[in-house]
Amino acid sequence: MTSVLSPNTQAILLLTAPLIAGRGAASPDLLSPGEYKRLARHLREIQHQPADLLSPDAAEILRAYQPVIDESRLQRLLGRGFLLSQVVERWQARAIWVVSRADAEYPRRLKARLREAAPAVLYGCGDMGLLETGGLAVVGSRYVDNELIDYTMLVGRLAASANRALVSGGAKGIDQAAMRGALEAGGKVCGVLADSLEKTTMNREHRNLLLDGQLVLIPPTIRAPGSTSAMPCSATS
Repeated sequence: MTSVLSPNTQAILLLTAPLIAGRGAASPDLLSPGEYKRLARHLREIQHQPADLLSPDAAEILRAYQPVIDESRLQRLLGRGFLLSQVVERWQARAIWVVSRADAEYPRRLKARLREAAPAVLYGCGDMGLLETGGLAVVGSRYVDNELIDYTMLVGRLAASANRALVSGGAKGIDQAAMRGALEAGGKVCGVLADSLEKTTMNREHRNLLLDGQLVLIPPTIRAPGSTSAMPCSATS
């Protein structure tokens, strides 16, 4: 993750992210996916962007959004700057990056494929560039016998030998077998986790692979690192 978040990403995180560093409850004011989508559309219509909500003229801009989202609610969310600085520091210590749709670094492949359904904010750890490559997706049951595990590892090795990234979910069973086969053969892997990104990135088994650019991990698009709170899964900014 870059040391300084773009103003647009800061604004989107303030409006939508739980911003929980350790224990605590998420703000009940967080914008839902539908609410953020309406706000982002309204921003475009009046030729503004999320970063403008943090500008010196923000009060006047917020009043213009009153028909869309209550002004006092937006002010409470945008006033969480200290919480944002705390959680960003925590993510940086774990080499977790975050980009928003408003950033040039945001994977173009996701924007092109998902369009308005692309996540407003994307979190991950490892080489973000792997998200642009596509690849072979392998997912399956958690509970399989050793014969099927061996076969699935072979599929992972074949993907690596064909220079195709392997995409899977990181769960035990088929998912992990496919990923392990590809990684052991020197291939590239994209893992879309069902579990906590923060927890998984701290796993010693994954650290070198993440740092070497062989592996990238992202959480479900509705979840922030280490959180079970809902996050916007669509946006238009």
